Amino acid sequence: MRLENSELRAFRAVIEEGGFKRAADALHISQSAVSQAVAGLESKIGMSLVQRGKELRLTDVGKRLFEHAVDVLRDEQQTLEDIAQLKQGKTETLNLALSASLNRFYAPELISTYYQENPRTRMKVSEMPARSIISAVLSGNVELGLGPFQKDMAAFATTPLYTDSRHLVVSPRHARYQQMMRGDECALKLTPLIASALDSPDMRPSIARLRDQFSTVWEVSSLSLRIHMVEQGMGVTFIDRKLLLEHPSCV
Repeated sequence: MRLENSELRAFRAVIEEGGFKRAADALHISQSAVSQAVAGLESKIGMSLVQRGKELRLTDVGKRLFEHAVDVLRDEQQTLEDIAQLKQGKTETLNLALSASLNRFYAPELISTYYQENPRTRMKVSEMPARSIISAVLSGNVELGLGPFQKDMAAFATTPLYTDSRHLVVSPRHARYQQMMRGDECALKLTPLIASALDSPDMRPSIARLRDQFSTVWEVSSLSLRIHMVEQGMGVTFIDRKLLLEHPSCV
């Protein structure tokens, strides 16, 4: 099964413009062409994408496909713009990946300094979990990653910038706070770990995976939301020492 960009473009336009006719006008194609594109997607997937009526409503499958369409078409547009710039010899692009804590404390100054020295370089900055940064640099999707070192960095050229420590933190509002403060491992096994991303099973032997020490793992990409959830007593998380100083309600 192959989802064509032309189909995704029509589907996205239907949702963003609020109807098939408006989508056709925006894309400068016929309404029947838009309808056929959406119908083609539904046929390939085997499920309805929109609930038709006075107002269009996305089904659960439609919501997921809409997210995919936005990502794919944004990347397509970005690629076309990059190619146009390269053809004209106008600019270079630096793809940079940052961890959440580094982005919070150090990125503004670093990027400002880089811009002052390289004002014509185009930048694409992404915030990622630390392990995703490793994968992105290794695959060539980004040229430079700024984040905590992992155990095996032999494949990379690395430059230490500063040292920090990571702490497993819990709020006094957590139901098992006292047990955890006494070092009760059973309390941890009844508690969710709130993390930015799961480790890949291929990257760590199962016996060494941290997630196995907790009841479950909640993946939350937002650093501020992770901290809020911990402060509310919903689970535990790992944070850097500097963040710990900012959030004394987590210990």
